[in-house]
Amino acid sequence: MFESLIREAASRFHLGDNAGRLVRQLVDDIFDPANGGFAGLQKRFTDAGLDGLFSSWIGTTPGDNVLQPDQFSAGFGQNLAGGIASKLGIPAAAVNMAGAWLLPKIVGQLTPGGSIPSSRPADYDRWFDTTTPAAGYSGGGTVPAKASGGFWKWLIPLILLLVAFLLFRSCKKEEVVAPAPVESVASTQPAAPVVQANPRFGFDNTDGKITVSGQLASEADKTRLWDALKANFGEGNLAGNITVDQATLPAGWLDKLIAALPELKAKGLQFGFDGDKLSIDTSGMAEADRFTVSDKLRSLFGGFEISGLWDRAAAALSGLKAGFSGDDLVKALNLMNIYFDTGSATITRDSLETLTSAANAMKQAPAGTKIEVGGHTDNTGDAAANVTLSQQRADAVVAKLAELGVAADTLSAKGYGQEKPRASNDTEQGRAQNRRIEFAVTK
Repeated sequence: MFESLIREAASRFHLGDNAGRLVRQLVDDIFDPANGGFAGLQKRFTDAGLDGLFSSWIGTTPGDNVLQPDQFSAGFGQNLAGGIASKLGIPAAAVNMAGAWLLPKIVGQLTPGGSIPSSRPADYDRWFDTTTPAAGYSGGGTVPAKASGGFWKWLIPLILLLVAFLLFRSCKKEEVVAPAPVESVASTQPAAPVVQANPRFGFDNTDGKITVSGQLASEADKTRLWDALKANFGEGNLAGNITVDQATLPAGWLDKLIAALPELKAKGLQFGFDGDKLSIDTSGMAEADRFTVSDKLRSLFGGFEISGLWDRAAAALSGLKAGFSGDDLVKALNLMNIYFDTGSATITRDSLETLTSAANAMKQAPAGTKIEVGGHTDNTGDAAANVTLSQQRADAVVAKLAELGVAADTLSAKGYGQEKPRASNDTEQGRAQNRRIEFAVTK
């Protein structure tokens, strides 16, 4: 039932064999009567203020990034997630990140047609036990549970035929054929393409004790990062390992990360790089520290795809109570910062998670709620060109929200250009405030 999910999780999060064990453990915990079963899982999400988000997965095929690592920890249960990490021997950050991706999809598969399971299905064990190791087999793979009964019937005649062929060859005069030059053979063989892996790094600060993992392209890169970690946290507080593989791509984040380490000492911080993707989990930190660290990481790695950011908009959206009004929603939405490439309407990758959170909240808005997405600029450049750019940016946000599942007929886009400044355009800080997307309820 979960084969493809396990394969993708193994690749996406570099979990190897632990991917299957993680999925099994998640499903085991979902159906464990001690945890209240499936109903208990739903209640935990309700208690965490995430009932609407959880309900959106039932009977569907959820996409990626619909749940963030801190939301997974809060809804699934921090103790349960920590228990899984201990059993599998992997960092809690890895469980939260992979679990945030896996859980919505697991819930969707467990609720076909919207049917809520009240107990563990009768064929439950078969979901994870499709193959059985052969007797005496010590290899790393699996073989079918039942071997063919006709094995010797075809193997013995084949051996006899081979013996007869060899005897026949020994009776003939051996024909000598000159071997082809090595150079000519080699020249006809195309070089196998080198598969390059993503550079990775995982960081977990638990009460000042730092656990790291990862893979870099060179020993020099590993030494630079390890020395920086020791300098900032102390060698006695550092554990884990970073491997070196020359087939790994360069880590475009390495220099920025080393420079940022002095500002990333908050206890409870967990984050990880996988290529140009950055996952953050600040759920174990004080609220003010969560804002500061998220803002710092976003400013440093704005061109990366970032998940787990915790800003005032994320806090406000997650704090919306059931039955919230359109005005409540817009108030939270207007705390968001949505960024675009300079002079264009292309939404930056670090803004995608922000818009995903906005879309999830919008889908829970009261029926009939209509929202205008307004684009605004500062007064730099031509006024008419600013109107055009602001309209294009508002259109881009509406298109992305519709792509994320918000009903298109509930949204409208309006470009205001520089007409409605929020602050003075005489300073860079004021101009930055005026370059914005602003939401409003329309009648």
